[in-house]
Amino acid sequence: LLSSPLRPVDGLVVSWKREGRRLAGGRRLIISSPTSSDTGLYVCEALLSNSTVKPVEARAHLTVMEPPILTAQPKRKIYADLDRNVDIPCLVSGVPQPRIEWYKDAVPLSKLANPRYKVTAATGLTVRRVQPGDGGIFQCFARSAAGETQAHTQLLVSSMAPTFTSPPSDQTVTDGNTALFTCQTSGAPKPAITWRKGSRILASGSVQVSRFTLLQSGGLQIQPVSFQDSGEYTCIASNSEGTINATATLTVWSRTVISVPPTDQRVIKGTTAVLDCNATHDPRINISFRWDRGGVLVLPTSGGRVSLRQGSLTIGQTWSGDIGDYTCTVTSQAGNDSRSARLEVIELPHSPRSLTARLNDSDSRSVLLSWLRPFDGNSPLLYYLLELSENNSPWKVYLSEVDPAVTEVSVGGLTPARTYQFRLCAVNQVGRGQYSAETQRLMLREEAPSAPPKNIVASGRTNQSIMVQWQPPPEPQLNGVLRGYVLRYRLAGLPGDYQEKNISSPETNYCLLKDLIIWTQYQIQVAAYTGAGLGVYSSPVTEYTLQGVPTAPPQEVEVVAINSTTIRFTWNPPPQQFINGINQGYKLLVWPEQSPEDVTIVTITPDYPGSRHTGLVSGLKKFTWYFGSTLCFTTPGDGPRSPPTLLQTHEDTPGPVRHLSFTEILDTSLKVSWAEPEDKNGIITGYVLRWEVSTVESSHEERSLSNSTLQYQLTGLTSTTVYTLQVAALTAAGRGVVTSSTISTGVPPELPGAPSNLVISNISPRTATLRFRPGPDGKTTISRWIVEGQVVKEDGKEEVWRVVYQKDNQPDADTLEIPDLTPFTQYRFRMQQVNIVGSSPMSAPSRLIQTLQAAPDTHPSNLTLLSATQTSLRFNWKPLPESEYNSSPGTVGYRLRVWRTDGQGEDRTEDVKGVGGTSEATAEALNPWTQYQVQIQAFNSIGPGPWSQTVAAHTAESVPSGSPVNVSAEAVSSSSILLTWSALPRAQKNGVILGYKVLYSEKGSEGPPSVEVAEGEGSVSMLLGVLQKYRVYVLQVLAYTRMGDGPPSNPILIRTKEDGYQISYRLDSRDPQRWTTVEVGSNARQFTVTGLAAEQSYVFRLTARTAVGWGEEQQALVVTTERRERPQPPRKLSVPQDEVEARRLRLHWVNGGSGSSPLRYFTLQVKELPSGDWSTHTADVPHNVTTWTVDSNKESSMLQQAELDKHSRIQKKMGSILIYETIKTSLDPPRYQA
Repeated sequence: LLSSPLRPVDGLVVSWKREGRRLAGGRRLIISSPTSSDTGLYVCEALLSNSTVKPVEARAHLTVMEPPILTAQPKRKIYADLDRNVDIPCLVSGVPQPRIEWYKDAVPLSKLANPRYKVTAATGLTVRRVQPGDGGIFQCFARSAAGETQAHTQLLVSSMAPTFTSPPSDQTVTDGNTALFTCQTSGAPKPAITWRKGSRILASGSVQVSRFTLLQSGGLQIQPVSFQDSGEYTCIASNSEGTINATATLTVWSRTVISVPPTDQRVIKGTTAVLDCNATHDPRINISFRWDRGGVLVLPTSGGRVSLRQGSLTIGQTWSGDIGDYTCTVTSQAGNDSRSARLEVIELPHSPRSLTARLNDSDSRSVLLSWLRPFDGNSPLLYYLLELSENNSPWKVYLSEVDPAVTEVSVGGLTPARTYQFRLCAVNQVGRGQYSAETQRLMLREEAPSAPPKNIVASGRTNQSIMVQWQPPPEPQLNGVLRGYVLRYRLAGLPGDYQEKNISSPETNYCLLKDLIIWTQYQIQVAAYTGAGLGVYSSPVTEYTLQGVPTAPPQEVEVVAINSTTIRFTWNPPPQQFINGINQGYKLLVWPEQSPEDVTIVTITPDYPGSRHTGLVSGLKKFTWYFGSTLCFTTPGDGPRSPPTLLQTHEDTPGPVRHLSFTEILDTSLKVSWAEPEDKNGIITGYVLRWEVSTVESSHEERSLSNSTLQYQLTGLTSTTVYTLQVAALTAAGRGVVTSSTISTGVPPELPGAPSNLVISNISPRTATLRFRPGPDGKTTISRWIVEGQVVKEDGKEEVWRVVYQKDNQPDADTLEIPDLTPFTQYRFRMQQVNIVGSSPMSAPSRLIQTLQAAPDTHPSNLTLLSATQTSLRFNWKPLPESEYNSSPGTVGYRLRVWRTDGQGEDRTEDVKGVGGTSEATAEALNPWTQYQVQIQAFNSIGPGPWSQTVAAHTAESVPSGSPVNVSAEAVSSSSILLTWSALPRAQKNGVILGYKVLYSEKGSEGPPSVEVAEGEGSVSMLLGVLQKYRVYVLQVLAYTRMGDGPPSNPILIRTKEDGYQISYRLDSRDPQRWTTVEVGSNARQFTVTGLAAEQSYVFRLTARTAVGWGEEQQALVVTTERRERPQPPRKLSVPQDEVEARRLRLHWVNGGSGSSPLRYFTLQVKELPSGDWSTHTADVPHNVTTWTVDSNKESSMLQQAELDKHSRIQKKMGSILIYETIKTSLDPPRYQA
């Protein structure tokens, strides 16, 4: 009863709650028959009705007490064996929880303090290792505030001899496992257990040996067991009542283990995978193997593709369905073992799909490729291999290792205006997969050439023209179709604008520049152009026009006489731009006023350091009017003369008077007469006459006479006395040359006698000494000696006598030195002496003498190139006149000196001996297509003469003198070989290399080799295709020019590769990517496939393989059926009228049924109406065509046609018949008739 005293009483609403649940209302709460479940917290809540005041509450806790109740109590009597534990249960419940207390024989256990007595709330009382004194009455009292209860039992302790309740038994265990012998006994007190093996105690209450454990139950545990543990084991049980024993045998087996576990395998699709699994086991037991994959048992197949042998699993013709984790399990009495391995089936990667190529807008020389990533063949892709074909050339690898992670790539470095196709294949661990489908052929935009023309050579042709030659740019850098060239030129070193010439023909590789400035250096460049524009210009080459003659005379010429015989010229050079060549010097020209043809020329070497030049002309006549002029000359010739200047040489002493003579000679007087000097050398102002006795030097007398006096009468002379008389003319310059003579008074002078005894000695090439005996002097002084010479030819012909030497005023001379003779010339000499009366007769001629030989004084002129071959240059020249041989004609020859313009090699000379009149010679053994410089000189037995001016010449093209080097070959497939080589060295080209020829033949072949041409000097490789498979070929390479072929390279031998085939098949209705693939050798021509499903359509494909990869596949549809029928005839044969011609017509048809067998081909038969026989027109009409052209040898014939459709084995009946008449036409008559 719970009550709640609340105030005020009126208007209260009272309610009771427990755990939030409303129980009842009212001031009192009555709980009938309370139980422990009614224990809890009760709340009384009071609330004023019709009020917003918060309710109030009071709390009270109700506790319900229950008296103790025994829930588990002991039996009235409990029997216990000695040394055994015994439990006496006593469990109670009640509220509050009762307290339990135990008594033995009315004594509380707490007072007994026996450690073997254990009281627990969960079980009651436990008596450990029961002893005889433990027998008695045990009581359990449960007490609480609610009451008290009790239970009791009698413990009876018994004793007995040991007995086996479970004796040990024989055990067989595996090495390393645990052996467990049982040995359960009964007895009181509890028997003690001891285990022995033989005499050795293994386990007991006091003995414990390692690995041997005595169990609580009395059994023996051996862990781990070894082979040495085999034998008999004895269990001994004993107590105070007796002892018993029992024996059991332990047999130990070797553990069964997998000694060779399977390893992870990666095999190539179609090959055989072997998963090894070998076990080591005890020979006394049997073992068994089992394989499973993913928990599914793997069983051998009837066809033998999957087989088990001695534990190893062999799977043939592996494919992707075999991929998985395989577990090998070995089972036996000696233990089980299992190991797992993974099988991965890898294959060639599939070809990349959707390969597309498009031009790169940001780079005109690159193409963007993209593709879809292919199936990788269960092996990570290593890289992609990209090949391209340029202008339908053979495929070549362009990018050998494209990152496998990308699906697009930019292909750069391509050549403009060329077409490209691309294909791509993936490469994994297995190898190279099939190539993708080729892209559409893509043409790059044309561009201007990126390289200039090469080998530009410029050479002056005339003094106003230059020939320019070149070769096209390298073909890879043309970047389009060559349309022509633009040549531009300007004066070298000047900033002026270029002049241009457009050569619109791409075949023209030369241009002659005309109307140029004489002897001027030009800078020349050449560029090629395509439809896209002009390419880059070549590096400038410079060349001079040939030299011309100067076009201006020397400037500021001053001509003055510096003495009576010499004129001095002073001048400035012509303006450099008017010299038109290399200034070879100046010529000073002087001629008498009255004799313009008698020109004296003095050559002056140019004095380059100074701007003002000076030259002298000596040996002129004294006091004579001359014109003087000068000119500049180059190698081609003389320039214009400067305006002539008239001047007179200075006055000088006159020469000797002429015709000194004596008349009217008496004893004491005589008349002296003379004439004016021949060489007045000025204005004669008078004469001086002097005479003296010849033997008395101090007896001289002198008279000065006027210029008009030409005779004088001497008187007062001594009779018969010899006088010396001297006469000299006078000018303003002084006394002239004295003319003297002796005269005896009373004896008049007479003509002298001729000299005699002429002797020639000291003969040299150009001089000789003449000794003589003077003749009578004619009673006066000898005033002059005159020597004449006569040239005698080799044939004895004598030339006229001519004066070769004169000597004045040496009256006592008997020896004369004769100068200016011609070498190697036969001479005779004669002489006469002169006095005042006149000349003596000529002496008798001397003996015939010959001057000595000398080297030629000059060189041949007009050296000119006549012709040029590949290895020779032929020249001609104007030979020396015989008079300039200076030796015997048989010793005269000519020598050509030849050297390369580029300075390579050594100078060469070509001698033309023994024929001085020869005007032609050929320089042999030269290099083809090379420019040379040439000079010529004459020579004789004494030595060579001077060299001529240099002439340039160029040899012609020839065949190459060498063969390509670094020739190598690689067999890239069973029917193709890639041949590469290096270009010829420049020295062996001998012209413009037009290309290369590849000679190839099978080894041992007797016929001529086949020839393939690689055009263009830049072609250094060739792919030879359509070769025989696995054959040895002999290969050579040669270069050629327009003149022919060069020598071939050394032959190399190489064998083409073997090839093979790949056969794949699949169900036509299944996944098109799931193929079963078999590879066979190159010699196979058929293949049998078994294990196919009946009445199914299969797609077969056949692909040939070479080392390069797989070729184009061929597919065929095959139906597996026993109900094969002949194909149905073709239907609806027709020939459209517009497809009928004189000798042919076009047949159309519709295929009939295939008879459950793929069509192989059609056979077409024809016959001529009305009486012709059926004949097979062709048996090779492809199965996939429905039209065919029928040819006839006759016009206007009536043909009846039938078709026969065939497959592999079954032939069908004749098809439809069609009659048609061909058209009659007029044909040309036969060109040949029998």
